[in-house]
Amino acid sequence: MDTTTIVIIVASLFVLVLLAVSFKGNAVSKAVKEAMKTHDVAPIVAAIDADKTADIPTVYNSAIKSLWDAYDRETATDLIKALLERNDEAPISQLWLKTALDVEPEIARTRLGAEFINAHYKEGIAAKCASCCGSCKSCKS
Repeated sequence: MDTTTIVIIVASLFVLVLLAVSFKGNAVSKAVKEAMKTHDVAPIVAAIDADKTADIPTVYNSAIKSLWDAYDRETATDLIKALLERNDEAPISQLWLKTALDVEPEIARTRLGAEFINAHYKEGIAAKCASCCGSCKSCKS
């Protein structure tokens, strides 16, 4: 094989990887847009769960932030619940729970319920992440 053929093969593989990553990101992005219309987080959860290579807390963080920043706090809280059900040890999940409880306490208590909050709130983890921006590596893992 000559150098040109190798370069073409490597470039083609690179493009395929970029397309695959773009498609996965688009599935979640499309699901977030749909959730903003329907207020149903099931498509987001399905899109994230379908990607077995996804960094779950990171992808959920991005989707929750999109909903939260769009002031769709009820739907964001539902997605926070889905994240906590999957990983309540991740600092970012505790940061979102604390944020919901501090910023939108009525919504959080209504959507999550006292029993769920008590079962999933990890004070030590939440305190560690309380002053964090949510984008550092320790919050995402």
